[in-house]
This record gives sequence, C-alpha cells and structure tokens, in this order.
Amino acid sequence: MATIQPPAEIMTLLERLTGQKIAALQVLGINSLKTFSPPPEALVGEAVTAVGVIDRAISIDTVSHVISFDLQRTGRVVPLENAEAYTPVAGGNRPTVRLLMADGSGLDLSEPARTKRITVTIAARSA
Repeated sequence: MATIQPPAEIMTLLERLTGQKIAALQVLGINSLKTFSPPPEALVGEAVTAVGVIDRAISIDTVSHVISFDLQRTGRVVPLENAEAYTPVAGGNRPTVRLLMADGSGLDLSEPARTKRITVTIAARSA
C-alpha cells in the first residue's frame, strides 16, 4: 500500500508555487476534471497568490481563479524540477494531473492505482 503524504509535506511542496505563473494545467485522468467552465486553459499566465492544504484537499489561488484538488486516499504530490507537457509518446507512468509553471518546474498529482480518484475543480473568482 502506498504511503500517505502528510499535509505538512504537501504544503512544503506547494509553497514554492506562490508568485509563479502557470504555464499549463493538464488533467490526464479522464474523469478527474469536475468543471468545464472555466477550462484549464484559462489559467495560463495567472500567478499563484496563495496555496493551502486541509487534510487531502489542496487549493491553489490566483487573482482570477481557485483550483481545488482532492487527493482522495492515495494521491501524491510529486515535484518536477524540469517539467514538460505530458505526452503518451514520452512513456513512463501517466500522472492524473500535471501542473506546469512558467519557470520550467511543475507538479504531478499521481496515484498508484489504475482507478483515478483525484478530482480537479476550477472556479472563477467573483468580481
């Protein structure tokens, strides 16, 4: 069974995102994206203003949007120093979600099982 990451460890991995601009959000788990408007493309160029973790739920805030991830039981946050868009040709284990930052770093949200339970919700901030 996979080791569960404690919230403090996840927060440490997320804190480095604050102030950085989002280059892309790839939701690769077919059932993981729970909202369709705004789309992940709306996040491109947005700077991360705050991050948070409560239990297994992550929030990443920008000026215009809030991105929420629920890691469910076994989801993990994996830092990427040199991140590129995931392509099936590249091979390797497919993450459920890949967040790419403009500085070339990123994060994978991945799960050990074939059933993808991590969920992603994108909400526009009200004016």
